[in-house]
Amino acid sequence: MSELKSLFGKKIKEYRKKNNYTQAQLAEMVNVDDKHISCIESGKSFPSADLIDRLARALEVEPKDLFEFYYLQEPDDLKADIIAMLDKLDNRELSLAHKYIRTFLI
Repeated sequence: MSELKSLFGKKIKEYRKKNNYTQAQLAEMVNVDDKHISCIESGKSFPSADLIDRLARALEVEPKDLFEFYYLQEPDDLKADIIAMLDKLDNRELSLAHKYIRTFLI
């Protein structure tokens, strides 16, 4: 859970900065203390479902967007995730995945 909290916090911070909001401004928009925003961004706490919804609205994104942080993962974690996905493919799907990956490397 701590990795999820950390990645979620990074995503909130990313969107907050993209919108040029301070932690205090975002906190006021979602009706929480700015220290709570700081704790979320640092991965020390995780918001309730209701607060996730309010954060998404304040940041002008869909709630699901706040959980798309695969690119924030460490390179070793990304590699392990890719390998796990590849292990689940049949031969045809593996060939297709190889073709797609190869296009990025050329």
